[in-house]
Amino acid sequence: MVDGLNYGGADAQTDFATIVYQLRMLGFNIIRLPFRYRDLDEQYPKDYTVKCWDMSTEDKRRRLMAPGMWTDKQLPQNNAAIQRNSGYCNNYLPSSSTYARLMYTIQTIVSQGMYVMLDYQPMGTEPQAYNVKEFVCKWRSLVSRVKSLNNWEEEIKGRVFIDVMNEPDSMGIKWEPSSGHPGARELYLETLDALHSMMPEGLLYILEGTGQNNFGLNWGNGFITDTNIIRKYGISDANYFFSQLVSKPYVNKVIMSPHVYPPSVTKASFLGDSLWQQSSIAFGYLQTQGYCNDGKCTVFPVVIGETGSFLSDWSDKQWMADFADFINARGGARSYNSQSMAGWLWWCYNENSHDTGGIVWDNWKQLDWNKLGFMINSLGLTPWYKDEFVAAS
Repeated sequence: MVDGLNYGGADAQTDFATIVYQLRMLGFNIIRLPFRYRDLDEQYPKDYTVKCWDMSTEDKRRRLMAPGMWTDKQLPQNNAAIQRNSGYCNNYLPSSSTYARLMYTIQTIVSQGMYVMLDYQPMGTEPQAYNVKEFVCKWRSLVSRVKSLNNWEEEIKGRVFIDVMNEPDSMGIKWEPSSGHPGARELYLETLDALHSMMPEGLLYILEGTGQNNFGLNWGNGFITDTNIIRKYGISDANYFFSQLVSKPYVNKVIMSPHVYPPSVTKASFLGDSLWQQSSIAFGYLQTQGYCNDGKCTVFPVVIGETGSFLSDWSDKQWMADFADFINARGGARSYNSQSMAGWLWWCYNENSHDTGGIVWDNWKQLDWNKLGFMINSLGLTPWYKDEFVAAS
């Protein structure tokens, strides 16, 4: 299950469905769900039932507004169908299997008008990523379960993103086969071939870069196809992958999703022009000029799959400000990127992310308005009290 549900306190702080509702009210429209098959295969999921109390609507309203903010708007109602036992939270979570719990999680997120990104994160802990056939088989099985949900056609179809593999670099996987491992290009293309054959409509595909750390990139970044740069830095070559992808029938359902982090995480100090140039070469070109093959260019949407920070170091603050300019194609960054990114995801909600912290403080209860304020003011996050906010119907 998602983390942080066993700390007790108010329902706003510890109840799963109530937390999802609050994330939507804060302006988020997608939740990324990391998983491993070894966890999904656990027969008896943990019980997260915990004593809690109901926070009043007015207290929730104040909780979900930036400090010092005032509005006479009323907080949109939470319409999620939750059947909680009095005085307890999370008692309604399915306990028959971890797969059942994941399906419930997907349905709950979608019920708030949000999207779900299923993010496979083996990170060197499972063998599937080293066997293309088994890798594809596992994805087919999981997607079949999602497609079998009763409300798939009416509510879920078109709201599920498949993040095929989180940060292939962590598994020693490059674009091309190497060291006895398959290449990301085989893992990606064969998985998408299989899923598209099984379900031509209803899924969107998220792909991460790999094998290009020598260019100063974070794991999960790296879609460089400039052959001069590939040779100069001795990095993995993404050209074969893209040359195959552009001829696929599902190419317009594929989104490139680099992970991009500030100096405190990457230990590299790219700021201003150097950051903008690096980002343009690594992935930005895909949404402006696109990838060209045989005289035809295919443009891809780019969604930043992960970014985040404690926002405590000067270099991180400056980097985040510069990167926000690149994402939004504004200021000096516009010389390197003329088009805003299709979206971004912040890593993460959980407090226990050791290198970024969470959207909640380390007691899992208070919201971190320093981070939320940055997202609202610099990245375009639109909470419920702003006129542009659109609540779930």
